[in-house]
Amino acid sequence: MTQILKLTRSQVRLGRDYNKRLHSGTEPLQFLGSGVGQFQVYYKREFPSSEEILSRILVDGATVLVLKLDQSNALKLLTMAQEKNILLTPFHWLVFNAGLTLSGNAYDVADANFYAVELSTNGKFQDYPEFNSIPKPVTTNDLIFRDMTVVALKKLSQLLAIQLTEDVPLITCTLSDPNLSSQELTPTWNFYSYVTTEFDASSTYRIERKPNGTVDGNFQPLKPTPTRESLLKLMQSKPFRIGTFVIPPLIELVDDQTNRTTRVQGPQIAVATKLLERLNVSFEITVFDLEVGEKVGDRWTGLFGHLEEWDIDLLVGPISLTWDRQADFQSTSPFQSISYKFIYMRPSLSGALQIFQFVVAFDGYTWLLIFITAVVFACSLALLHKISPNTLSYSIHPSMIFVFGYLVQGVRTRPPNRASSQILIAVWWFFCLVLVIGFCANYAAYRSFTALENLPSTDYSLLHQTYYTYAYINGSNTEEIMRATLDPSIYALYQSINMKFANKIPPNRTVALEQVLNGHFALIDESPFTDYYAKKYCLETSVTLWHGTYAFYMPKLLPYYDIVEAELKGMGVDGTTEEIFKQAKKDLEDRMPTFCGATFKDQALEAMRNPLVNWSDYSIEFAAAFGIFILALIGLAIVAVIITVECCLGIYKKVSAFRGRLQ
Repeated sequence: MTQILKLTRSQVRLGRDYNKRLHSGTEPLQFLGSGVGQFQVYYKREFPSSEEILSRILVDGATVLVLKLDQSNALKLLTMAQEKNILLTPFHWLVFNAGLTLSGNAYDVADANFYAVELSTNGKFQDYPEFNSIPKPVTTNDLIFRDMTVVALKKLSQLLAIQLTEDVPLITCTLSDPNLSSQELTPTWNFYSYVTTEFDASSTYRIERKPNGTVDGNFQPLKPTPTRESLLKLMQSKPFRIGTFVIPPLIELVDDQTNRTTRVQGPQIAVATKLLERLNVSFEITVFDLEVGEKVGDRWTGLFGHLEEWDIDLLVGPISLTWDRQADFQSTSPFQSISYKFIYMRPSLSGALQIFQFVVAFDGYTWLLIFITAVVFACSLALLHKISPNTLSYSIHPSMIFVFGYLVQGVRTRPPNRASSQILIAVWWFFCLVLVIGFCANYAAYRSFTALENLPSTDYSLLHQTYYTYAYINGSNTEEIMRATLDPSIYALYQSINMKFANKIPPNRTVALEQVLNGHFALIDESPFTDYYAKKYCLETSVTLWHGTYAFYMPKLLPYYDIVEAELKGMGVDGTTEEIFKQAKKDLEDRMPTFCGATFKDQALEAMRNPLVNWSDYSIEFAAAFGIFILALIGLAIVAVIITVECCLGIYKKVSAFRGRLQ
């Protein structure tokens, strides 16, 4: 097997509208009308070049090609047709008066129903020695000029009453008046039918166009439908043309340092090449710098544009099945199942907020307002007690302690007199408050977690969220699936994205992943890509939105389809396809990180893991509450310092002595 890799830059293909005339069963094409039914006739004057003619024929899906071109254009068109593999069944070629059998160029038309109808010598040049002095190839104009000369000489000899030594036959026509007595010549034009582009001396098929306009004659019978063996032999006679595109990590270009060459690799490429190797068919791979393409008007763009014009025989890559693609091309059976998901980054806090995230229950201004309000109420309480005639025990200090204690716990008990005990009680009150806040916040976190696990996948839910921007990759296979889907819910999602986030749709997968990693962005993509990048960058994936499949595509009328389809099914039955994708998945996993990095939270949870505790996804984790314990420990440390100071000052001894005197 040989693999030829060609790299091709993008090409711009412009489409235009052409007139198309339909004919059925009219002379002199009656044999085609009865043999293959309705057919199409194209006029050279309506096309700028022979390439445009062939392009239009292939787009229209015609199988009968009736050409009336000059020799140069006919040669160009047939040369291009041979390159595109359409000089074979199921195409029927009828070329009028292009002088192909006189051109000296031979084309391989043995496997096509090919008819060249033209004025010719029927291969009997030896009967006409006057052509020896004419440069080859002999054209139809040469034949007509020769016959005109013969007629003129006969007329002249008749006028001069000169007897010709021998009768000189005409090549292109016969005359109803062999004696040339009539003033007007009424010739019957004789066209020979050839089934090759070379002279066929044994051909006795002739078409006569009579002076009254009627046409008589017959053509060679149509060739029978080729067998699988003959098609396979024809398929093996020249390299099979594979077209693909680079789309990491599935299809990539790899430099082979040993041979100093570049090769293309990927699971879809491996399936296609293995298929052709099993058929003993050589191949060449062309890598295009193009998008997959879509249908614009009646023409396809991108890779499908090349497939539409038969520039390639097999389109290979991660390309899904859609109804519009299947309508215009031959698609193989699905060989890989995929799913469509969102890929996104779960919201996370910074390192500092990860430890002290309990403070995010209120913003900074709210915390400041709470503190100021508490101070105002404490001062008010102290002022009231200052002017009260009953007691002077509430100065500003106990008032502050009481107010903050009331704020935290809601108690009505009188605070202790000693600073150490007061701080200890305040720390305990604050700790209880944080636990209450943690419970409320954890419930909200549970609701948020549930919402993130079930990202909006419907038109309604998408329109009623503001955190994430949703989008697909512009020009991707996913966009084509959403645009051409027959599922109303998928199409509604496509319309919603274009309505809300039209200016935020990324141009390629690299930009899309950057937006996902920056946060607040969810990308709709296919499972081979979402699964790979989710593991590579530690991202999240949503539940499956819908399922799909990958398949290969071939030109609509390529006769090798049944051979390729049968072999692909055989690879699925014997497990070859599954083995290829298993190996490809293993190779990708070997290139990815085995973990997303050990964070402080991971280490803390691992150290404090208790088998008796059921750690759920929604529990308050140690790392999240660690800041609370830090503040509690700081408070206890302050209490210990103050107790030590009070003991050193003998405050507790004085209190004990005072109580003894009271007793």
